[in-house]
Amino acid sequence: MSSDISNEYFCDGLTEEIINALAKIKQLSVTSRTSSFYFKNKTVTAEEIREKLEVATFIEGSVRASKKKLRITVQMIDTVDDFHFWSETFDRNPENIFEIQDEISLFIAEKLREHIGHLEIEDKLVEPIDIPVAIYREYLKGRYFLMKLGYDNTYKAIDIFEGIIKKAPNFPNPYLDINQGYVYMGTMGLLPAFEAYKKAQPYLQKALELDPNSSRSQLNLAWIECWQNWNLKKAYEHANNALEIQPADDIYLTISNFLTVEGKLDAARNYLDKALELDPYAAINHHYKGFLYYLKEEYETAIPYLKKALELDPMLPFPPIYIGISLLMSGKPNEALTYFGSLKGISVKDLTKLGGETMCYAKLNETEKCNDGLKELETYLTTALVDKAFTFLILVNALLGNNEKVVDFVTQAYHNRLPLILLLNPSPILKPVKNHKGFKDIMLKAIPDNVNYKQKKKYKQALLDANEIKKYSKELDQIMIDYKLYLNPDLSLKDLASYLELPVNYVSQLLNLGFQKNFSEYVNSYRVKEFKERILLEENKGLTIMAVAYDSGFNSKTVFNTFFKKIEGITPNTYLKSNS
Repeated sequence: MSSDISNEYFCDGLTEEIINALAKIKQLSVTSRTSSFYFKNKTVTAEEIREKLEVATFIEGSVRASKKKLRITVQMIDTVDDFHFWSETFDRNPENIFEIQDEISLFIAEKLREHIGHLEIEDKLVEPIDIPVAIYREYLKGRYFLMKLGYDNTYKAIDIFEGIIKKAPNFPNPYLDINQGYVYMGTMGLLPAFEAYKKAQPYLQKALELDPNSSRSQLNLAWIECWQNWNLKKAYEHANNALEIQPADDIYLTISNFLTVEGKLDAARNYLDKALELDPYAAINHHYKGFLYYLKEEYETAIPYLKKALELDPMLPFPPIYIGISLLMSGKPNEALTYFGSLKGISVKDLTKLGGETMCYAKLNETEKCNDGLKELETYLTTALVDKAFTFLILVNALLGNNEKVVDFVTQAYHNRLPLILLLNPSPILKPVKNHKGFKDIMLKAIPDNVNYKQKKKYKQALLDANEIKKYSKELDQIMIDYKLYLNPDLSLKDLASYLELPVNYVSQLLNLGFQKNFSEYVNSYRVKEFKERILLEENKGLTIMAVAYDSGFNSKTVFNTFFKKIEGITPNTYLKSNS
């Protein structure tokens, strides 16, 4: 609420820290930064926020700052009844910023616990950083520009972070942020991927020396292991480490990326849905949902998600590619050609317009125009746009049926270690080339655990050994806790199998040997536990037993009563009376 723009950086930084702090509490599902900030400075009702973010509770507040005084107001609002639970004002010294962030985060967590029930809360949610407040304020300015994205904003942020490193060389965050900035530009095609990753590497290395165990350090390592080192096993290890430290939408999105590379599209969508739940206004999450539908050849379904991504961030470079290709592959080449021809701005600079039109000419059998496009694309192979040039050259030649040419370009891209190789694996346009020995050899070198080429396991008497049963049992329990799958009354054995990426027969055996239960017994045991917790909550006192049972995932009175008595040894009514 202050006129000085520098206080906006401070306010955004404070908000982001509180979001990150609350996200550390395992039992809470906290909407991520992008979607929270979407409502900044907008007049919206509690009902709109409930519908758009699907949240039961939200926190809002304001910051008024001067050199000597900081006034922060915070209030908590129930989105169902538009009821203000509490409002608090903190008058503090700006020099104590880290203590303030921790104090407010803990205060909110405690108030949430009073309102929604027991939460495990650590003694500290925000660790202090050993740097002067003036430098921290400058750091928040850098974060402000980094999160605005785009080429100019990212370089502006990098310049600020470089200045901070000179003043505070042992502060790990700016190193991580510079690394993130370069990786973002390489991934988005704003810089050649190889050049961007090379620039990013020393900054990450230094950050790891200073703080190897932060969630962001582990996430950055996951990116490197996948896109630079092509080591998916290590990439998953680091991503899961990051998820354990702090569940966040960008970590779920990252794991979805890795699963996509392997061709495990159903599992990738499960992780992506979790990312969208936490950050429904992140353009990249909507883009990736559309991209997954494109890979599954559900082109009509893909387009609305891709358009939503552009609506949220018109500068995002990927959606135009796949909107145009989805039109092309769904039998609308002329419509696709019109779409690519209408592109302006970043899509022209990054070859989307040229590459897309050339693909359309290939499909429309306009040989001369297609050849002209191919020749022009080849001129970019020695420029900063080499990644996009190779991508379109491969796709156009695949549409033309020039399989040998496709393999030649794929081989060149492989030897140049271009990240695009990994996303060729699940591409529907490359289906006709997938059995070509040269293409198959490269895909297996890049992705050894490649579901497109690995032979399926033959069924045997014991489908899973003892170690696998132990491993997958733990994994399944964690999935049930994280995703609360049991709340879906239509949950099936097939659904569980998709989350574990195992055949249905394997999961059936896993439940029998690992839990000594069949599917219904396993899922309904979670539902009974959920019911026992919900029925005793003050807020549910006015509900009938069956209303709470339905909220807990049951869809039949008979099944509920039968399973409850089987598991608890008493009827639901008796349980309620004995615990009232």
